[in-house]
Amino acid sequence: MDKIFVTAPARLHFGFMNLDEKHERKYGSVGMTIDSIGYTIELNVNYSSKQQVECSNNKAATFAKIILDTFKIDKNIRINILESIPSHSGLGSGTQLALAIGLAIAKMFNLDCTTSDIAKILHRGNRSGIGIGSFNRGGFLVDSGKSSSIEPPVITSRIDFPSNWRIILLMKDSSKGMHGKDEKAAFDEIDNINRFQRDRDNNLCSLVMMSLLPSLITKDFEGFSRSILRLQRATGMHFSKFQDGIFYDKDISKIIDFVNSKGFYATGQTSWGPTGFIITDSETSAHKLSRDIKEIFNFNDIFIKIVGGLNSGAVFSDKNNIKIKRINYE
Repeated sequence: MDKIFVTAPARLHFGFMNLDEKHERKYGSVGMTIDSIGYTIELNVNYSSKQQVECSNNKAATFAKIILDTFKIDKNIRINILESIPSHSGLGSGTQLALAIGLAIAKMFNLDCTTSDIAKILHRGNRSGIGIGSFNRGGFLVDSGKSSSIEPPVITSRIDFPSNWRIILLMKDSSKGMHGKDEKAAFDEIDNINRFQRDRDNNLCSLVMMSLLPSLITKDFEGFSRSILRLQRATGMHFSKFQDGIFYDKDISKIIDFVNSKGFYATGQTSWGPTGFIITDSETSAHKLSRDIKEIFNFNDIFIKIVGGLNSGAVFSDKNNIKIKRINYE
């Protein structure tokens, strides 16, 4: 195989169940895979050339070189990114890019490795397994939390997201969520001051297992919505020191407060933001609420996008016949 195409979908990260370092496992993430946003990448190999990575995206080139060096592959790789996930927006761009590049090279050269193997090599999944789970199978996901081993968190629950529910994304290109050294410093300080107490952790674990997941399985939208709100508020409170409030972006926070007042509670911020989300129980509701937001708020730099849940993961092909699943919700 001298050419391969891969698509990798974006994901939403709703929060953590536990940040108490005294627990056997820390973090314990909740999230889901979405359609309409993702990577589509083409990789080409020149078997007659020495190792070289040709790519305009420095991060993608670095990921590719690490994989080639790790498996001692001395070939020329050319990478063309056809569609991408906005970086540092809370949609999991780094992990999806790493896994897409790593697994594409693995398939191209028939390497015996798993998604988890590639994640470890490229230092992904250090806290959350949601990105890995989204890449593998999509759906609504809960992971085990991170143990003391080098293994990424494993997915403990995967449920199909209802096909008629929709997600309104509140996106802001002019703002980037916390990342890199600032993100690491925030987690290090959280670990040191141990802000999640045991009783609160146990309540969040109970919330996810006894309320959130059963509501999703039974398609109890009201129960699901209130569970998401509680998880988001708890997570946001504990990270408020680092983002100056429950949510990172103040304009998006105002929109979320407004929709909460209108009875929409499945709301919040994905990961470090700035992207906010509002989950509705129908496409009709999503369109009406989007119109209301546009009429009331005059934020020229906030882009509203309606997406659905995606119950499948990355796709590979040797032909240019795959694209990120996209339905015209606009």
